[in-house]
Amino acid sequence: MAPLAAVVPSPHTRLLARFLRLGTQQVGPLQLHTGASCAAKSHYEVLVLGGGSGGVTMAARMKRRVGAENVAIVEPSERHFYQPIWTLVGAGAKQLSSSGRPTASVVPSGVEWVKARVAELNPDKNCIHTDNGKEISYKYLIIALGIQLDYEK
Repeated sequence: MAPLAAVVPSPHTRLLARFLRLGTQQVGPLQLHTGASCAAKSHYEVLVLGGGSGGVTMAARMKRRVGAENVAIVEPSERHFYQPIWTLVGAGAKQLSSSGRPTASVVPSGVEWVKARVAELNPDKNCIHTDNGKEISYKYLIIALGIQLDYEK
């Protein structure tokens, strides 16, 4: 499970990695925040905010752990960019357009793609609100928000 911490290295990520490795019954005093849930229209075991490479990777990993129907990605953009190729774009070896593809093509199969922006985060109630008025509750939240790119073809 060590690669999990490599995606977004932080003490919180290491805690989540330890929790997932040990399971809910063995964590002891290192409990993750699991406050009272909102009365939500949608609920997921794992909710991933951000559909970039980090968010998609975490959604795929969590899908294997809890099942696709229990994982969702909140991402407003129709286009996904693979940023590591941008060094080649800067060097003139690749075109910027080669780094992009439809977001739907990178969301893991079975994982729900919520095409919206996060408007409000409520960690005390384990829920978020989107810009289109949807309320989504979760058991575990992964925040993998990156940059917003205005891309012109």
